[in-house]
Amino acid sequence: MFDPKYEEKPDHSHYSICGARKNDIYEFSRNVFVYTAGVCMVMLFITYCGAAMPLVSWIPSLFGCSTCVPFLFVQTAELILVTAASFLAFGKFKVIHIGLFIGYVLLVVATLIDSSTIGIITFIIGVIGVVLTAPCFKMYSDYNQLRNTEGWPHFSLHYTEAMEHPTFTSRYMSEYRTAPEDKRIAPSVSEPEDSFSTDPVLPEMTGIEAPEPVMEDIPVIGAAPVPSTMGSPELPDGEAFEPDSGYTDEPFDIQ
Repeated sequence: MFDPKYEEKPDHSHYSICGARKNDIYEFSRNVFVYTAGVCMVMLFITYCGAAMPLVSWIPSLFGCSTCVPFLFVQTAELILVTAASFLAFGKFKVIHIGLFIGYVLLVVATLIDSSTIGIITFIIGVIGVVLTAPCFKMYSDYNQLRNTEGWPHFSLHYTEAMEHPTFTSRYMSEYRTAPEDKRIAPSVSEPEDSFSTDPVLPEMTGIEAPEPVMEDIPVIGAAPVPSTMGSPELPDGEAFEPDSGYTDEPFDIQ
């Protein structure tokens, strides 16, 4: 049955409602699986207690009494197969939900016909199962329609969020804002195109301590040695030259 609500739109505006419906179908499949697996465990416990149940024990009863090994084996396999079928309904086999709905209806009818004591439990199980799986026909129809709709199976999650929220903020920016300081990655800031500054970057500007300059000794190659003392020149007559120390015994006049 075609539903106009999930019809394709040229501007992809159907993504939002189709994505939401897809999530509803998934939730429905999960709930049916969890419930079916749970009641099968309860029925398995009743089976090993030696009690026969309406409808569930109909095929196993063909192999003997409720305490016989063939009976226990067949009913155990039967409950495992029902659980596995409900799990397969997670995928594209949504028709299994319709089969489970029919099974729960038959369980309620069989319990009403059979007046056994254990029938109270199976009646409650059947009624809850019927209520839970009742939307299976609509779910099956919508699922088949969504499979043939443009955007399946994701329906562009980011596009949907942008359409629903005009002031859309990326989820990655939100993660960045809530991240610890040591885990953040600073965003790159591009310089303007007309910026051609060639100013040097000094250590004081960057907060880096500049190392002190080290003066190395440079050897001088080929330089003449500097004498510690100089020899006194000799006079022509061989006498040593004595420099005037500035002191004299001659009197001097002050004019």
